[in-house]
Amino acid sequence: MLSGARLEIVRPAASDALLPGLDQTRTVGLVTLPGAFVGMLLGGASPVEAGAVQLFVLVALMAVQVVAVAVVLELVARGLLHRD
Repeated sequence: MLSGARLEIVRPAASDALLPGLDQTRTVGLVTLPGAFVGMLLGGASPVEAGAVQLFVLVALMAVQVVAVAVVLELVARGLLHRD
């Protein structure tokens, strides 16, 4: 059974852990030119193909971050991950 007290402490930190990734994803293409996009254009791909690959990379990075936060949240809630 998950500890409610642990979840009360960990949930705000877990949501804050996703903010840098969301902020970076939001500004991609507005401030910086993504490396995969430019590399594919220089390699001869069409802009649509390069955009699709860049979008896939961004979505995959966000998915990995969400899974990592969820795993850490679960481990902390079960008491398997803690500070000494």
